[in-house]
Amino acid sequence: MVSRKNKIVFICAVIGIILAVFADDGLDAPLLVSTSVLVLIAAVLPMVINNYIESTEST
Repeated sequence: MVSRKNKIVFICAVIGIILAVFADDGLDAPLLVSTSVLVLIAAVLPMVINNYIESTEST
């Protein structure tokens, strides 16, 4: 069974990859911009979401 945390990470990773490819190809943004989008959406955002959900569940 897949946990809620894993679902959030997977969804954010897929969205991050799609947005990074769109930023690179569709917007012709520099490599640093598309890499930053990928890191922020696929790595940082899931941590923020999971920490927020855990903090609201514990109170």
